[in-house]
This record gives sequence, structure tokens and C-alpha cells, in this order.
Amino acid sequence: MSSPPFVHRHRWLALALAAGLAPPLLAQPADPPPAPVAVEQAIGEHFAPRLWSPASVVSRGDARIASEQDGRVVFVAEIGSALGRGDVLARLDDRLLALREKELVADLARIDAQLDYSRKQEQRLTQLARQATISGAALDEAQSQRAVLEQDRRRAELALQTARHRLANTVVRAPFAGTVVERFTEVGEYLGVGAAVARVVDTEQVEVQARAPVALAAHVRPGMRLALRGGGQERLQPVRAVVPVGDAASRQFELRIALDDADWPVGSALEVGLPSEAPRDVVAVPRDALLLRPGQSYVIRVSDDDSAERVPVTTGGAQGDWVEVVGDIRIGDRLVVRGGERLLPGQKVRINDAEAATALVAGSR
Repeated sequence: MSSPPFVHRHRWLALALAAGLAPPLLAQPADPPPAPVAVEQAIGEHFAPRLWSPASVVSRGDARIASEQDGRVVFVAEIGSALGRGDVLARLDDRLLALREKELVADLARIDAQLDYSRKQEQRLTQLARQATISGAALDEAQSQRAVLEQDRRRAELALQTARHRLANTVVRAPFAGTVVERFTEVGEYLGVGAAVARVVDTEQVEVQARAPVALAAHVRPGMRLALRGGGQERLQPVRAVVPVGDAASRQFELRIALDDADWPVGSALEVGLPSEAPRDVVAVPRDALLLRPGQSYVIRVSDDDSAERVPVTTGGAQGDWVEVVGDIRIGDRLVVRGGERLLPGQKVRINDAEAATALVAGSR
């Protein structure tokens, strides 16, 4: 009696397994390809605990422009007008001063004519005196008249210069480039000497004004870069000036911080981070290197064999784009700043900033 067909199949499979001829039942997973990443190194930095104090953006050119001449106003620049240095801010009625200038020009011409005649007369009398035709007293009188006319001419010149100066002052000009933000007079009003015409503010040359407890003055010096934040932005900017004199009432000192540009308008409310203690040496990593998860934070370090290694860290203070970390991180370690979200521990990486950025964008879709 012959065996059933399934018995033959089982015998064949048993013989194949014994002989090592059977194909593998499960395929082993292949290693993932190296992932493109961008890296930056951990650095040593001087960090200090910071106290955030209120600050404001102010202009380095903010003035109430006054008139040096009195007169009736015939023009005032509109609020919001952008003026360059020397542009017309206001004009006064100059008709009387223009007439006075013409009058003084005529006086000077009359004195010049008299002085020319006196000099010629003096020359003629000098020749006659040499010939002993006239007495020396006549020559002395001619010389005296010429000297008096020369003094009269100097006074006339000064009067003309004064009139022209007053005439020029009927045009009030901007002493620096800026924007008209307020007017204190209107067309038709009479303006007195020293009266304010308008307020002009330079909106390009700006800086930050801050006040802080005088106890912190010892930790701040010109050139030090301090953190500024406001309007969702944070940046490091250098200290331009420190006024290490505390106000008796508020017990605060003033400092000025330079701004590279005018992203924050004049009057913006900011905060400045001031060191409250002496700086200390820390290990800092780029902010983009931190991966934050519920209950933990870590960075991905690239080892010498270009494999990814997850390192838990504890974060501390921050300065700009750098964050203090405590953990198994050393200065000079290569840390993934782009392309690390999908990395597996031990996975090989390929350092390529451009590919990492492309992969990061593609992975976020």
C-alpha cells in the first residue's frame, strides 16, 4: 500500500532541511542607509545667571527744533515727513529782512565810494606835502578821514553779515536726517526766538536705553554682548555705554545698547538680560541641537565612526542661540542640528548640510 502524498512532501522537506537546501523562511532586515545630517560642535562659553530688566528703543537723534529768528510762519513740514540733514523744516516771512539786506548793501556801496575818494585825495595831498606845497596838518586830516571811513566800512560789513544771518535763519532746517513726529506751530502763527517749531526723530540711528539695579553695574562693561528680547525676537547686542552712577531715589544705573538695525521701532518695549553674577565656564550647545520630549531632553552626538548616539542632557541658562547643558557632552563634540528627528541610535550618518535641510523639509510634509 503506497503512502499518502502529504507524507512524501513531509519526508522531502525533512530531507531538504537536513541537507541545508531549504531557502530561508524569513529575510533579515537590511541596515538603513546613512542619513544626511548637519552638525555643529559643542563649545565652551562664559555664562552668568541673568536678570531681565525693562528697556526701551530710543533714537540717538531726537530733538525739538527751535527757531533762531522771530517772524510769522509761512510753512511747516507735515507730520510724517522724512527729512534729510539740511532739508527745510519751516519758513518764516522774510520780506522785512530782505529789505534790510538791500539797505545795508546800499550803505556799503556808499561807504566804498567815499573811501575811494578819500584814498585818492590822500595820495594827492601826500605828493603836495613832499613838495612842501601844503602843511602836514592837511595830510594828517585826510589820513584821519580815510581811517574813519575804513572803520565805517567794517561796521557796515558786519551789519550786512548779521542781516544775512538773520535772513538765513528765517528758514529752519533739520539738523539731522529724521522724521517729523510733532509740530508745535502752524502757518500764520508768530514765532518768537527760541520757540519750538517741530520735533524730529532719527528713526535709523537707534539704540536701547535700559535701567537696572546699581548692584549689577559691576558685571556690565562696554562691548559686552547682552541679550535683548521683544516682539518674539531675541538677539545679542553689544553694550555701547555704561553710566555707573546710581540714581539716589531708584538705586538704578543707566546703560545704552547698540542696535545693528531698526527692526524695533523707536518706543518699542524690550527686556535686556543682565548678568547677576560673575560669568562661569559651561559647555554650550546650539539651540537646534536640543530634542525635547516629555520628561526628557537629549542631543544626538556623531561618534568617530559616523554613527548616531543619543545623549541625555539637562539644560541650563541660554545666551542667544546657545544653551548650557549638563551631561556626557564635551567641548568639540559633533552634534546633529538638522536631520536628527528620525535618526535611530547607532544609525550611520553622512554630514551634508544641504541634504539635511532638504530631508528635514520633506519629512515635515
